[in-house]
Amino acid sequence: MNEPAKENEKTPKRSKRKPAMEPLGWDEIVSQPGMGGYLSFLNGPVPLPHLQGSITEAEADPVVVLPSDAVSARNAGLVLGPGVDSVPLIETHPDTGDTSPVTDSAPGPVTTPRTAAHGAVIRPEVVSIPAIATGPRLKIRKCTATHDGHSLGEEVLYQALWKEAAPERPESRTIVIGWRGMSQLCRMTPKNCKINTQRLIRKLALEVLSPYNTPESIGTTYRVYSDAAVMQRRSEAGLVWVVRSRGVDFVDPMTGLSIMPICASSH
Repeated sequence: MNEPAKENEKTPKRSKRKPAMEPLGWDEIVSQPGMGGYLSFLNGPVPLPHLQGSITEAEADPVVVLPSDAVSARNAGLVLGPGVDSVPLIETHPDTGDTSPVTDSAPGPVTTPRTAAHGAVIRPEVVSIPAIATGPRLKIRKCTATHDGHSLGEEVLYQALWKEAAPERPESRTIVIGWRGMSQLCRMTPKNCKINTQRLIRKLALEVLSPYNTPESIGTTYRVYSDAAVMQRRSEAGLVWVVRSRGVDFVDPMTGLSIMPICASSH
């Protein structure tokens, strides 16, 4: 038997044409709940009956009192002339227009008064806001030993140089060394050795006797001072108080500012 031919399912069906959208009318736009905030200014001022009557006519339109030059100087906190202790403020009566001085014995800043309906002077309240200290507080310590003024890296380098140096005097030793030699001596990178050496020179623990000799490849000659000599040198230079943060800096105990001397590079 012959089977009836199946309809082709892949044949696309024509969709009905959608009607064209009509433009929105003004009434439809206004009726949307989300558009109320954008169009509220078209409704005019909102009446506030609960606030009516709380402000008198004189307070709503107060009389403006322009101070004289002396009163302006007093309000601005300026120093008056010799023999002048105070300058009276002038009050203008709103009804009669008469002027009369206003006595004020209270100390502190004076502001221009505002006249109310019954003739009393309304003075604004002056609020003093205390200053707020900002920034971290510095913990300043007294340096009682040589290592108190050194960071960890500086102390390691100082001890290594003192042990390796040759005796010169009871309070000092000398050593000829370069950055690579320091790196092998204290297990630091040459860059860190250079930074710590320069800081030890500024802290009066080391002293450069002769710079690096490039033609002959001879390292820098340093003088390493003993603990007692370092403390004496720092005391004479005023390096007594330190602040420990990322490193150790000698500071002024009153201001907390660094007072470490500036030195040239050793190489």
